[in-house]
Amino acid sequence: MYGLRYRDFAWNHNAHYHDTLLRHVPPGARRALDVGCGDGRFARRLALRGLEVDAIDPDAAALGLARERTPARLDVRYTAAPLSGIDLEPGAYDFISAIASLHHMPLGDALRRLDAALAPGGVLAVLGLYREDTATDRAAGLAALPGQWATAAGLKLGRLLTGVPDPASLSDMRVTDPQSTLHEIAAETGRTLPGARIRRRLYWRYSLVHVRP
Repeated sequence: MYGLRYRDFAWNHNAHYHDTLLRHVPPGARRALDVGCGDGRFARRLALRGLEVDAIDPDAAALGLARERTPARLDVRYTAAPLSGIDLEPGAYDFISAIASLHHMPLGDALRRLDAALAPGGVLAVLGLYREDTATDRAAGLAALPGQWATAAGLKLGRLLTGVPDPASLSDMRVTDPQSTLHEIAAETGRTLPGARIRRRLYWRYSLVHVRP
């Protein structure tokens, strides 16, 4: 169980924003969907808040790890499938998350499907990756480096003091480079979900928040 706890608290670029995304869970939310759940870390965070969670990912090996790391008391149902391969019940979810997953699929189609699956007042919260294209992109990347170096140094010191393994040695995440720039993502989002809020984030990420009327 210690290994499970360590994995769920180890720092990485995506986990850095988990608390930010959780702040968008609407009051009274009961049911959630996590798209591209990987090893289930964020799905477990949602379930710990009392939500009934459907978590999907096309990587069956990752879902094997997710099931292994998820206590039976948590209400998480894992399905090995891409978003395009499942039928989403219209209006079924109060909260939908997609963390580092939408760059694997056509963005407009994915946003339309997820919007349709939201209940009225439901929230879609995305943490995405974008391709650097402008001087502003590169400046944001450079601004992230001091924080990344400081965090890495702190983790290294903690490992030396505690003997806890290096997070990199426990990582099962496979990374695919994004193809769309932040400008292209914002333009497609504006066409598909007018009014959705997009914000550039450190660590080569952006956030997208949409509330279904």
